[in-house]
Amino acid sequence: MKIIVMKRILLVLTLTTSIFACKKEDVKPNTNTTTIIEGCMDIDALNYNPEATENDGSCEYNVVEGCMDTIALNYNSYATVDDGSCEYPPSELKLSTITINSMPMTNNGSNWDIGILGSENPDVFYVLKQGDGDIISSSSQDNIESCPIFFTENLPYTITNLSQEYTIELYDNDQIAGLGENELIGSCSFTPNESITNGGDKINITSNGIDMTLDIEWLQ
Repeated sequence: MKIIVMKRILLVLTLTTSIFACKKEDVKPNTNTTTIIEGCMDIDALNYNPEATENDGSCEYNVVEGCMDTIALNYNSYATVDDGSCEYPPSELKLSTITINSMPMTNNGSNWDIGILGSENPDVFYVLKQGDGDIISSSSQDNIESCPIFFTENLPYTITNLSQEYTIELYDNDQIAGLGENELIGSCSFTPNESITNGGDKINITSNGIDMTLDIEWLQ
């Protein structure tokens, strides 16, 4: 009888020890956990969080409005928002008036024309040229006594190649019924691209005593 009781006591003690051992293992702390800190991880942002371990999309940036097109004249490399202010170089030039402010009124001291009644003032017309080719010209304004002279005939004319040099020649019309030679008074040349940075609606050109003002409009 005593032996049976002792066996039962030993069994109870063994089970109790096993249960407490299991519970002790269950309450072991987990030393492998990682703390997640959400925040902005972009160092260029206003609210950059150096302690953040996970980017939560909350980054905020300075807003700089301006032109963001790299081919525009006023491109802003610091702009973050395009404000529609981009400006582009013109692609065409419309010439509407040629004004002769001054020109030689004599041909090396002599009169340009000698008519039936003696000396006469020049009969002036213009020719717009590109290279050796004539583009447009006017009929003559006769018996010019003084400047300015305004030419609008066959104008406006649109120049589409802004990198080419153009020449405006002035002539004294000496032809009568198709006979005779026109005399070159002088000429002025210009290249439109060289005047783009100046802007405005006029181009002034001078050469050898001739002064001209061109009324123009830059076109996109």
